[in-house]
Amino acid sequence: MRRASILRAAFALLSLAWAGNANAAGFDTPILYTARHQAMGGTAIASVDDASAGFHNPAGLQGVRGLGLIGDFSLILGKIEASPTPSDNLESEAVVAPFFLLGAAYRLEDWVTLGLAGFPVASGGAEYRYPVGRVNPVTWVDSTNIVFFEVTPMLSLNVPRDRWLPGKLAFGAGYRVNYVTFSRERGQPDELQYLDLNMQGASFTGFRLGLQYQPIDELKLGVVFRNKVVVTTRADSAKVLTADASDAELDFTLPAKLGFGVRTELGRLGLATDVEYAFQSQNQRRPLSGTLMGSDAEVPNVFDWHDGVTLRLGAEYRVGPEQSVPLRVGYIFDSRVANPAYPSAFGTPPASTRTFTAGAGFVQETWQVNLAASRRFGSTQIPSSELGEGCSFCSYAGDYSLQMTGLYVDASVDLPM
Repeated sequence: MRRASILRAAFALLSLAWAGNANAAGFDTPILYTARHQAMGGTAIASVDDASAGFHNPAGLQGVRGLGLIGDFSLILGKIEASPTPSDNLESEAVVAPFFLLGAAYRLEDWVTLGLAGFPVASGGAEYRYPVGRVNPVTWVDSTNIVFFEVTPMLSLNVPRDRWLPGKLAFGAGYRVNYVTFSRERGQPDELQYLDLNMQGASFTGFRLGLQYQPIDELKLGVVFRNKVVVTTRADSAKVLTADASDAELDFTLPAKLGFGVRTELGRLGLATDVEYAFQSQNQRRPLSGTLMGSDAEVPNVFDWHDGVTLRLGAEYRVGPEQSVPLRVGYIFDSRVANPAYPSAFGTPPASTRTFTAGAGFVQETWQVNLAASRRFGSTQIPSSELGEGCSFCSYAGDYSLQMTGLYVDASVDLPM
């Protein structure tokens, strides 16, 4: 019995690996993509018309006239304040997260457009450095990092104008292949590793469905849905309590999400809004399992997340004689998803966040370039009286805050064929 108790306690420390990602937006990163859309608060469901439709709404492929190519680079910078230890509020090391989106699309015929896109779709993590020990303290590194990568082939059915309904109508579908990388380290690098875990896994069960409808030239409507995806990550070997462990498994859930979008044009002015509902309550409790000291061990990971709502607002004003220079601003509100009873020091605090965005572009007949910047922030205070039970690997009471800056650039072409 004593040996079994030691195994459960030890493996519970390995479940600290989960503590990295109790985000306000879940695993989703609400400040992606591309520079063109992010400058308008990320609004795109109704108006995307290039290969970034793989991320926003596959029905947007209807906007590709011939051969469309797009590349986006998004650099996310930030810091987190949290309580990874019971006695201190700490500030994380600077978070530097480079993201990208690459996409291509081809209008096979009037009715059909094909596309392919790849991008990181979700992420989380941070790193802390703090002294351990009273007599001869040493600096420990405590870090977590997770990234969901997605590759999505897609197509859209482009209904000719006024064929089925007044205006333009398109249906889109994308098949999602997701690959997850996850790492968790705690201890003295290259000396004493108290915890060292590197896991990977893939899923081939995802899809994304979308619709765009433009009843008149000045109004665009859109809807998109992605299904729930569960990725089982595995590691053949790991380090737990400085001892060797093996056959570790941990599931990560990227939940279902439903989005609606509207965009209207008033001369040189464009206004847009998106509303997304993420079924984050699909993340409740998942077991972390493995073998330690020759025996099987398993411990539940406490999520207990809440469904989340993301509201996006954007405006664009086009200047110049040919309206070739769009100036853009936007705003994002992201509701609280993480449960404050089970806080994490490695992600967005269990609070709502707000983001302000701005950018500009230069648009020609067949190509365009765009720049954007965003500023995201949120904070809360968690007293010890609100902490839940049964989560030995969660973070502690204290002040939690997040400040992030996003810098974006994209370039695209659409060559008539």
